[in-house]
Parts: sequence; C-alpha cells; structure tokens
Amino acid sequence: MATTARPPAERVIAVRDLHVAFGANQVLRGFDLDLYRGENVMVLGKSGSGKSVLIKCIVRLLRPDAGRVEVLGQDVLALDQDQLDHLRVRIGFLFQSSALYDSMTVQENLEFPLRRHWLATARQETEALVDEVLDAVGLAHTRAMYPSELSGGMKRRIGLARTLILKPEIVLYDEPTTGLDPITGREIVELILKLQRQYNTSSIIISHDLNVAKLAANRIALLHEGRNRVEGSYADFLASDDPVVKEFFIFM
Repeated sequence: MATTARPPAERVIAVRDLHVAFGANQVLRGFDLDLYRGENVMVLGKSGSGKSVLIKCIVRLLRPDAGRVEVLGQDVLALDQDQLDHLRVRIGFLFQSSALYDSMTVQENLEFPLRRHWLATARQETEALVDEVLDAVGLAHTRAMYPSELSGGMKRRIGLARTLILKPEIVLYDEPTTGLDPITGREIVELILKLQRQYNTSSIIISHDLNVAKLAANRIALLHEGRNRVEGSYADFLASDDPVVKEFFIFM
C-alpha cells in the first residue's frame, strides 16, 4: 500500500516499540506511531485491539512494559510527577464517556480544570475562557445546565469544550462518535475539524468508525495484533488489497 508523505512539520508525538501486556494478554507488541504538528492521525482498530491503551500510555495514565514515548520533545516515561502534570496541561484528552461531573453545572465542569491547574486567577478571566469554549462548541445556552439535562451529543461537545479550555497543543480523542446517531456523529467530526483550524491543534483520534477516518483523518494507522500494520490516507485504505484492511470496508 502506498503511504502518504509525512508533512514538513514538527513531530509532536513519537511512539517507539511500545509493549503493554495484562497478564498473558499481549495488547501492544512493538507499536510505532508519529504525529506531526497540525495533523489528525486516526488509529483504526477492532474493539479490544489496544487503541485506548495506546493513548493512555501517551499521557502516562498507563506505564508501558517497554518502549519509548516522546511528547513535545519530552520523554514521557522519564518525567517526575510535577513535570508530567505540566506536560499534561498541553495535552487535551476527550474521554469516550465525556467524563463530566454529574453534580456540577456545565460552567462548573468547565472551570474545574482551570482550578486544578491554577491557570485562571481572576474571575473575569475564567468567565472569558468559559464563554470562548462554549461559543466554540455552539452551546453557550447550557452554562447553568447539569449533565443529566444534556443529550449525548451535547455531553460530547461539553467534554470537548472542557478539553479546549486549557488551550492544549495536542488533543487525544477516545472514540469521539461512539454511541451517537450518524447525524450527531458527523456533527462531532465537523466540530473536531473546526476546532483543529481554530486552535491549531494536532490530534490522535482513536476509532473504528470509517466515517471519522474519511472526514477527519489526514493519515490512518491500522493497529492490528499489537502493531502498526500499515499507514496511509483514506483513499489508500479504500484501494488496499490487504485482507485485514479490507475487513473494515466489507459492509461499505
């Protein structure tokens, strides 16, 4: 399969020879991946293939058994806790569940990471940041609402707003369209692209949704049997004769 040319840009994530096992279950078996500034890379794979494990290793929510992870020029596995906390401020993580606090209003959910990282010292500054990200995701009217009052798509948007409020350089998306209807899923993908342009983010998108690959990915990496089996554009994958790649397109 032909692969897309690497963009002439700074590499912001480098994953090398990553290994992760849970008991006898070898999840990652030497996985490699690069992310360059300004691009969206989608990691495609079946459920249980290790996609979420990969991005948890990138932010060191999980420590791999072997391998190397560099983020924004820093060796993630060598950082102490204070250094890691400072690096994590520069990385946004959109959890599959959106991970909103049920007891907090939308505004309080958005303010939480600012308080946690001591980034907004004045109330006026906090209000301005909340206004900015709510406008960015098109939900300015939800400020006083609780998560139980939001639809699934709205929760995903607020989760994204909370990720963006720290102005991250990198965003990691864990199954951003899972559990959403096709129309809402497409709206989330369009929002990802809009925010990429607006905030100049670089992103890794974890998904098995080919519509996400088609619409949002500059490059696709196929995670199969713990390794990066092949990389390419959506067009490369669509034209591929690789039987593992073709499995994903059989019902299209």
